[in-house]
Amino acid sequence: MEQIATNHQHTHPATDMTEEDFKQAVENILMLQSNNDQNLLKLQAQIDGLQKQISDLNDLKEMFRLPKPENKDRKLFDEQE
Repeated sequence: MEQIATNHQHTHPATDMTEEDFKQAVENILMLQSNNDQNLLKLQAQIDGLQKQISDLNDLKEMFRLPKPENKDRKLFDEQE
């Protein structure tokens, strides 16, 4: 096992991380998480706004009793010959 670890260290020298590198990586991850949280809040606000608009439009449709979409091309009266 010791030989494998030594070979790994020689083939991937860039994987050695100092404490400062680790701190910087953690800060970057926390910043990304904060950005994700902020974007999620913005998206949720947009979704809430769209849901309210849909609800308002549905209320308007009910108020004016607009026809159902499947009836839009229906004949006004049944025709008898």
